[in-house]
Amino acid sequence: MSKELIAVAQNWAHHDPDLKTKKQVEELITNNDIEKLSELFAGDLEFGTAGLRAEIDAGQSRMNRAVVIRATYGLCQYLISKNPGKKPKLIVGNDARHMSDQFAQDVCGVATALGLEVFKLPSKLPTPVLAFGVRHLGADAGVMITASHNPPRDNGYKVYDHLGAGIIPPMDKEIAQLIKSAPMADEIKLASGWNEIDITTQYHQRAAQLVNNNYGQIKVAFTPMHGVGQETFDACMNEAGFNPSINVAEQTKPDPNFPTVSFPNPEEPGAMDLLLALAKKIDADVAIANDPDADRCAVAIPEKGNWKVLSGDESGFLIAWWLIQKSKLTNVSLKGQMVASIVSSSLVPKMAKANGLKGATTLTGVKWMGHLDELIFGYEEAIGYCTDPEFVRDKDGVTAALRIVEMFSYLKRDNTSAEEILNGIYKEFGVHLTKQLSFRFDSVAKAKEITSKLISNSPAKIGEFSVEKVDDMNQGIDGLPPSSGIRLLTKNGRIIVRPSGTEPKLKCYLEVTTLPGNPQENRAIAKKELDSLAESVHQLLTTI
Repeated sequence: MSKELIAVAQNWAHHDPDLKTKKQVEELITNNDIEKLSELFAGDLEFGTAGLRAEIDAGQSRMNRAVVIRATYGLCQYLISKNPGKKPKLIVGNDARHMSDQFAQDVCGVATALGLEVFKLPSKLPTPVLAFGVRHLGADAGVMITASHNPPRDNGYKVYDHLGAGIIPPMDKEIAQLIKSAPMADEIKLASGWNEIDITTQYHQRAAQLVNNNYGQIKVAFTPMHGVGQETFDACMNEAGFNPSINVAEQTKPDPNFPTVSFPNPEEPGAMDLLLALAKKIDADVAIANDPDADRCAVAIPEKGNWKVLSGDESGFLIAWWLIQKSKLTNVSLKGQMVASIVSSSLVPKMAKANGLKGATTLTGVKWMGHLDELIFGYEEAIGYCTDPEFVRDKDGVTAALRIVEMFSYLKRDNTSAEEILNGIYKEFGVHLTKQLSFRFDSVAKAKEITSKLISNSPAKIGEFSVEKVDDMNQGIDGLPPSSGIRLLTKNGRIIVRPSGTEPKLKCYLEVTTLPGNPQENRAIAKKELDSLAESVHQLLTTI
C-alpha cells in the first residue's frame, strides 16, 4: 500500500505547478512520512453540490493550486460542451481567506486559456455579489473562492449555474467526472487577458431598492466577523438612506486568521459575544452578524435588559412576516411562493398559504430554492435567507440584514418589539420550536449505518412519544428528490436524521408544534416537549 501511495504522491509532486506544495510533498516522501501522505492523498477531493471545500494543504485531498486548476479545467469542459458554437461566459470572485486571491487568478487563467469569456470581480467581496453578478452579466456560470464560515485553515470553490443559483444534480456529477479525467495541473495552460470588472455599485443600488427608510432611523450594532461584509453592508445602508451601523472594531476588517473567534460562524457559542457586548453598551435597537463571506445573517434582539440571539428559524419567521406586512402597508401585492428547507421549521409555508401565497418545502440547501419559479422568499434554519430572488438566487446576508434593519425601524416607529410579533405569529399558527442535535462518530460509514438501522428497524416509540409515521428520505418524500436521511413524525413533532456525506456526523433536526392559542402558555408546553424529545433522541442515537 505504501508503495502505491508513494507512487501517487511522486506523480502529483512532479506535476504540481506550485513550488511550495511540490516541495512539501517531496520532503514527506524523502522522510517516508506515510501517515501524513495518507491524509494528503486519500483520493481526489470530492466535487459535490457545494463544489470543493477542504483545508489548504498539499496533495489531491486538500485545497491547493493544483486542485483548483484541475477543477477549473473540468468545469470549463462542461461549459464548452453545454454551449456549442458560443463562447461561455464565466464570472469569478473571492473572499479574503488565505490563498483566495491566488485561487481566483488560477480559475481566470485556466478559463481564459480554454477560450471562455472571463470576468473577474475585485478581490475580497461577499459571495452574494458574485451570485448577483452571474444574473447581472448573463453569465453561464460563476465561481466563488470561499469557505464561508469554516475554520481559518480551510478554503473552497463554489460553483453557480446560469441562473445564479448553486449547482444541483446532475450538473455536479457531470463536472466531477470531467475533473477526474482532467490532465495533470502543470499540463493545463493558464493565460492572462481576462476582464476585470466591478459591479459593486450595481449590487448596492439593487439592494437599497428593496428597502426604504420611511419608518425612521435606528441604532444597529453590526459585525462582519473578520470577513468581507463590512464595506458592502456600509455602502448598502448608505445607499438606502439609513444611518451607519456601529461596528465591532476588532472584527471590522477582513482577517483570514479570525483572531477573536475560535470558529467564525455566528451560530457557534461565543462567536457573537463581542457584538452582544457592543449592542448592550450602545443600547442598540438590533444586532446583526454576517458570517465571513456575508451570505448568512444572524440577528440578536434586546430582551429584558439582556440580548437574545434569535434562532435561524425565528429570523425566518420575522422576515416572512415583514414581507407580508410591508406588502399590506404599501399596497403592493405579493405573488408567488415562500419556501423553507425540509430541516427548517414548517411554519413559513403555513404563513404564506394563510396570506394567499404558495408555501413549499425544498431539500436542504438554498441552492434548491434558487431553481424554483415564483420565489418570493426562501430560507434555511442555518441562518441563510434568499430575500431578493429576482437578482440573487442564493442566500444573501447583506440584503437579509437590510430587510431586518427596515423591519426594526418600522417596529420602533410602531412602538412594538420583535418578541411581540413572534407571539402574534404563534397565537395565530401555534408555537413552532426547533432544535438541532449533532452526533460525531469514528467514521462516515458508522453515521450512515445508524441511519440505515433507523430506516430498517424504526422505533414505535421515542421516549414518551409515539412514532406515527416513518419516511425514508432516500426514496424521496413530499414530492422531493431522494436524499439521505429519515423523517419520523409524532403527534406534535418531527425528527429528521441525516448523515453528513463528508464528515463522521449525524445531524438531527427536531420540531415541536402546538395548536394556535396563548403564546406564553404554549411556549412553555412546547419547550418542555422539545427538551424531552431531544433527550429521548439523544438516548436512542447513542445506543443503536
